[in-house]
This record gives sequence, structure tokens and C-alpha cells, in this order.
Amino acid sequence: MPYITREDGERFVIPSYRDVLTATHKGQLKRDILSLSHSYGAYVAMQAKSATQYEVAFSPDPGYLLGESIWHHFNRPPDLIYCEILPNKTEAILVIVKSGGVYLDGSFPLESIPEELIIFLTQQNNFEIYVYGDVPISETPEANKFSFEATSVKTFTRLEQPVFPTLPLFKAYQLQLVEPVLKAYGIGVFPLRPVLMLVAAVIAVYLIWSYLSSRKAAEPVQAPTQVVDVYQGYYASLMSPSPNIQILQLLDKLQLLSTMPGWSLANVSYTTGNIRGLVVPGDTIASLSEWAKQNDVKVSVDIDGVHINMTEPLQDRRKPGKIYPISQLVAALIDSVVVVYPGNHVLLSDLTQKGVYSTIKITITLEAVTPLVLSLIAEQIKHLPLVLNNITITSVSNGQLSGTIILEGLGS
Repeated sequence: MPYITREDGERFVIPSYRDVLTATHKGQLKRDILSLSHSYGAYVAMQAKSATQYEVAFSPDPGYLLGESIWHHFNRPPDLIYCEILPNKTEAILVIVKSGGVYLDGSFPLESIPEELIIFLTQQNNFEIYVYGDVPISETPEANKFSFEATSVKTFTRLEQPVFPTLPLFKAYQLQLVEPVLKAYGIGVFPLRPVLMLVAAVIAVYLIWSYLSSRKAAEPVQAPTQVVDVYQGYYASLMSPSPNIQILQLLDKLQLLSTMPGWSLANVSYTTGNIRGLVVPGDTIASLSEWAKQNDVKVSVDIDGVHINMTEPLQDRRKPGKIYPISQLVAALIDSVVVVYPGNHVLLSDLTQKGVYSTIKITITLEAVTPLVLSLIAEQIKHLPLVLNNITITSVSNGQLSGTIILEGLGS
């Protein structure tokens, strides 16, 4: 449900989209807001971060932002977890704030709450934690409950009264129709008063300039400072070659390498179009070199054995259209992989906050899989916001592959 209705009828909304918008002029900002409103809902809440940056949240429903309202109630700490049991005893409100921004908010079944928190075990945290009622979060290890390492918790408070039933209504977090909000911020409306003030100022400046022009040279005009897009790193990373194309490229070259006369692969590593493999001799190096020459493969003899090397061109992806929550990405990846490769083969580590977005290292372990299974994994992940770091095939035996695929996931 995109909102929770309190007993007094007030509605607290879980927005369909949050973002920080940067615009050099308000005309462009209005166009961006109207475009996002068309996609994510007619109601918006805005807070100005600076002269050119605005925090925005969109929803198809009116009401007050749930996460921000609770965060404000607890004096806006940089890292916060709040969990409150609801009267039905099967669900709880969960709000997570990370690095000064709402990471997650909503009403969740009790059994799913540990799944939302587990991702934070791989990073350094400093959470202020507040809980009310019998929720699956505890200060110390307890059966069927989630707990953090002591070093990740700044404070842990068990409240005697719930917050939600009496949570104040903060005007700054009220979702309203887009047009009145834009008008309140002076965005997209004709600024009559500022224009009159500007005209008066221009006349005054002209008179002063006329008086001083014979005595002082005009000051050089500085070029405006270029505004940096806070999502620039996110977009740049995901405009790299697609992981599924790279996996399929490796499979194609493995098929070619299976035709080496009298030689076989011991292991292979792949990084962004570069393939290097150690081969096991069964014939002369001369015969291997002749085959390599015909197939645009390079052969090198090193201290640890004979290697083959190939480099293949890759095409970059287009700029992504949206950014997903990192927890949603991880869940989608695990669900997608297990469909074609059952079992616990996905490992998570190294969650890193990069301003308004995060990255997480993801390892898929391959245990004697066929090329068909690997191609199905590639198909399952092709639409996810992932970057391929490398693929290592540690053994090739009877047409089956073992090793790892190391990816980087990106999300909010």
C-alpha cells in the first residue's frame, strides 16, 4: 500500500519516487518536475537544499511523507532505524535513514523486516535505533530477531509509547498538487515584483555607472559556475558495456577455444573484452600457434605455462532512465538467478555509499555449470543496473564450468 491511514484519518504516504534535482534555471526545473509528476504521481513535496538543488518526492496520493516525518520527529540524525508494531500485530512501520536521506519507509510484514536490514551488515554504520512493541529487532542476539554488531549502533532505545498515532503533521513534508507547490516556490510563474525591482535596480545601476564610467573601467564578468550532476558517477558506470553481452561474448570465445588442436583450457579470466586463458598441452606449440593465427588469437609462453589472449570490441549502453533502491536490485538479482540456477550461489559484500547512490559487490559462484546455464544467467540479469568487474573460470571439465562472476550493483 502506498500510504498508511492513521485512526484520526490523516494519511502518511510512501512516495513512489524520491530524488535531488539540480537546475541552473527554474524553467528547466519546472519541466523536470512536470515530467516526473507525469510518471510518478500528481502530488509532490519539495524542500530546497540550496539555490539550485531541491529534494523532491512524488506520489499519486495526497498526505504527509512517512519517512521524513518520523525522521524529523527524532531530530534528523544522519543514520536512523525506527520500527513500530501496528495494531494488527502482523506488520510494523519501518523507516531507515542512511547518510542524511530516507533510504526506506513503509509498512512491512514482520517476517520480512530482517531481510530489509541484512544488507547493512556489510557496511560500517552508526545507527540511532528506536523500536516500539514486539518487533523482530533486538539490541543483543535473540532467537528469531535481527541484531546489529555493537560497533554499528550509536544508541538503542525501546520506547514505552508508539510514535505514529501522535506524530505531528509537518507542513514541509505535505504532498500537494504540483502547480500550487511550484507557485509557492516561484517556479514557472511570472515574477512581477522581482521584475519591477530589477528594473529599478537597472536604472540605479545605469545612473551610477554613468557617473563612474569615466573614472573606473568595467569589471570583467565571470563565467557562471557549472552545476555538477550528483548522479554523474551512477550514469557513467551504467553506460559501460552490458554484463549479459560480456558473458555471451565469453561463451562464444570458449566455444572457439574448444576447437584448439590437441590443447585444452585449464582456466580462463575475462575483463571487459579481454580474455586470457592457461592451456594444457597435448600437441606442439607450433600447431597451436598455427591455429591461433587463423583465429585471431595470440599465444604467449610465460613462466607458469602457455597462455592464449584475445581482445574483443564492446559497445557501451545508453544512459539509464531511472535509479532503483539497492535492496530492490539485490532482491531482483537473487530471484532472477535462482530461477535458472537453483541454490545459494549469490554472495553480497562491500556496500559503499557514493553520495545519493550506493554500490554493492555481488559474487555469483559457478559450480560445474553448463554453458547453457551461464547463458540463461546472462539473459536473466540483462535489464538490471549492474556492472561486470570480471569473470574467472577456474576449471573447464567435460563441458562444465566452475568459477565466479563478480558484479557491481548500483542503486539508491
